[in-house]
Amino acid sequence: ERTIFIADHSLAHQALIQNGSLFANRPKDGGFKILTNNRHQINSSSYGATWRTLRRNLASQMLHPSRVKSFSGIRKEVLHTLLTRLKSDSESNKSIKVIDHFQYAMSCLLILMCFGEPLDEGKVREIELVLRKLLLHFQSFNILNFWPRVTRVLCRNLWEQLLRMQKEQDDALFPLIRARKQKRTNNVVVSYVDTLLELQLPEEKRNLSEGEISALCAEFINAGSDTTSMSLQWVMANLVKYPHVQERVVDEIRNVLGERVREEREVKEEDLQKLPYLKAVILEGLRRHPPGHFVLPHAVTEDVVFNDYL
Repeated sequence: ERTIFIADHSLAHQALIQNGSLFANRPKDGGFKILTNNRHQINSSSYGATWRTLRRNLASQMLHPSRVKSFSGIRKEVLHTLLTRLKSDSESNKSIKVIDHFQYAMSCLLILMCFGEPLDEGKVREIELVLRKLLLHFQSFNILNFWPRVTRVLCRNLWEQLLRMQKEQDDALFPLIRARKQKRTNNVVVSYVDTLLELQLPEEKRNLSEGEISALCAEFINAGSDTTSMSLQWVMANLVKYPHVQERVVDEIRNVLGERVREEREVKEEDLQKLPYLKAVILEGLRRHPPGHFVLPHAVTEDVVFNDYL
């Protein structure tokens, strides 16, 4: 199949926004099916009822403002963990590699949102490792999409490596899914797994399997951990590079905190609406250093004439 890169922003807007449903499919040989072992994910599902069900569940159950607000206590715990680790590292070392702390904090947050239970550092690191290994090998597994019956024989070692990594992912996530399934009646905070256990696929008229829930959880954690931590690292780098920007951010925070006592001198979530310059700095960081320069591959749902080309 022919691959086309759209670099012009007006054409990208026409394709992805104005004609979104026409360009909403995924390539048949885009690497997703092999990597997920044909399990359903939002990123890999073909455009249709299953994709809409999975996407609607994520948007309404996890990303809706009311649900985001319900995780405020979890975010506060993770923020304190991040600050404690940064302070400890700064006291024992001359320099700090902030990306490691950002990645760990984001992994803790997303795992908590996903499974509803705090995990010790060893378990968080284990999940980080198995998910990152699959991501890093994504390109090398692409060859398995071409004539799968042939490549499974010719590239047997690669195929076995993929299956081994998927088993490691399942071994890490299955116990957490099963533990959450047993606690469904008395959950204070609704986790992503809770919503997936209740979900039913409309076309197949069945609930999701453990393997599919595992794949969706991996997608959820991967989508927000490295992307967010990289964006935060770039924002911090620019604050160091441009001291006048850092000074203005600090001044804005001090003005908002005002005369609060020392114990309460912390930017709370309700304070964020009063910090427009901080928001502008973060948005500018995302504009200059987007975590992904290309969106995931799209395919048309039917033949279409676009910019005078079929």
